[in-house]
Amino acid sequence: MEPLKAFPQCVDCLMGLARTASELARGEDSGFRAQAEALAHRLIEENKAKDLTSPAMANLILREVKRLTGVSDPYAHAKIKEMAQAKKVLSQVEKAVGPDLRSLMTLSVLGNSLDFFKNPEESLSDIPEQIRTGVSFYYDDIERLERFLCENPALVLYLTDNAGEIFFDLPLYAHIQKRSRRTVLLVKGGPAINDLTRMELESAHLEERFEEIMDTGTDGVGIDWEHVSPLFLDLVGQADLIVSKGMANFETIYPKDLKPPVFFLFKVKCRPIQDYIQAPAESFLAFWKDGAPPGEVSPS
Repeated sequence: MEPLKAFPQCVDCLMGLARTASELARGEDSGFRAQAEALAHRLIEENKAKDLTSPAMANLILREVKRLTGVSDPYAHAKIKEMAQAKKVLSQVEKAVGPDLRSLMTLSVLGNSLDFFKNPEESLSDIPEQIRTGVSFYYDDIERLERFLCENPALVLYLTDNAGEIFFDLPLYAHIQKRSRRTVLLVKGGPAINDLTRMELESAHLEERFEEIMDTGTDGVGIDWEHVSPLFLDLVGQADLIVSKGMANFETIYPKDLKPPVFFLFKVKCRPIQDYIQAPAESFLAFWKDGAPPGEVSPS
């Protein structure tokens, strides 16, 4: 499938991203906000003919906003608030979550309700009720993943998304770790919107919960294939499976033909993704994409 292009469907969100990042970095400084909006508009106009994806365009804008404001992580405080709320909500529901893979998948995908355009209280408010009533997956390959894990794979990569989401990923990660010989948690290599980095894991004292932690080697939203580290690419080449959380990871991985199969787990939060994957708004997806034959693997 062709990549989802940023233009014209994602322009409003990209402009909103520039505004939000500027406000988080510099508060209600209208001068900085206007500069960030003008910068984003210029970048969008300059790159319209390049068929960039939304995450690629977001990376251009965010890196320039960081430069403009002098703040390397505009979402730092927002991530702290997000993680505190996620931990609180998890404590309310974790006893109601069963130990089976489907229940753990449900908890994990509900964590993907976090959205950098919404406050975490709003994003997570429905989770207790959704845990009680259950979640229906519009695309559902959970049984296939179950069969795969029964084969005791050598290496599974667990690719994270939003910082607070990690609390909802903990039980699923532990389940996969018990059933694979090596499991690596992958975080972003630097601040990328509200995505998880090593810094958030350390501040929440979560490092010991994971067998092995590595990063992408870059601060890009999703997977910024042009800037990831050789070590990350080597891991992808060795992997038996990638578990990919979130929309941006989906957008940047799904169009590529990778050697390992990929299991995507996310909530559909916007119309462009809804149309691209042919799934209803607010639906939950848990689906498998086969790995590519050796001669058809996408170049890094």
